Amino acid sequence: MSRFLLLQARDHDDPMIAHEQQRFAAALGVDPGELSAVNLLDRLPTADELISGAVLIGGSGDYSVVHPTPWLRAAIDWSRDVLVDAGRPVFASCFGLQILTCALGGEVISDPERREVGTFEIERSAESDACPLFGTLPRRFAAQEGHNDRVSRLPHGVRHLARSVLVQHQAFSLPDRPIWATQFHPELDFAANRMRYVRYIEKYGGDMDALEDDPVIQTLGPSPHATALLRRFGTTYAV
Repeated sequence: MSRFLLLQARDHDDPMIAHEQQRFAAALGVDPGELSAVNLLDRLPTADELISGAVLIGGSGDYSVVHPTPWLRAAIDWSRDVLVDAGRPVFASCFGLQILTCALGGEVISDPERREVGTFEIERSAESDACPLFGTLPRRFAAQEGHNDRVSRLPHGVRHLARSVLVQHQAFSLPDRPIWATQFHPELDFAANRMRYVRYIEKYGGDMDALEDDPVIQTLGPSPHATALLRRFGTTYAV
């Protein structure tokens, strides 16, 4: 039985489906066989799939909670009614953070002017000092990003854990449940983020014929402290 269940939201022909699964397994430090996946475009997880292990909510290649489809509305409601209310261990990344934000009553907007694509500096908050995942990180650390949407209003009652220069709400947790969410991608290293950016380069307005001069490519760098969050989560909360 898998120790981790990854919820994805990607078109079936998107090569980042397999890539995302591989990157979460690598960041968690587990064998790929310990991670199973459900594509939310197809269905919601069954009760049997949630019996053991921790839940991961990944990114999204072509979808946005700002313009929810019927399957996405169902996933948001399910996240609130099943994951949050049951207090299951959850780590949500990027699109996953935005799903949880909507599920808990916060607000997500499209904001291309504050888009973050590449490697960015994250500053954790004073409120994160007591957090079992964030508390041991440096006050500032690098993380991989790739988003056009952002959280404009956090859900009531969550703990604000981190910010960046452009985006105030980079991470939050629930004070009474083992649930964390990050706008950045702790599952990606800079090489994986480069691959992800190239896959979606048209979406971000880049030019395949000028990659070496691309301003996003030039920002990319290591982000080991961000990746350590997932390893710590898996060690602590996966059975």
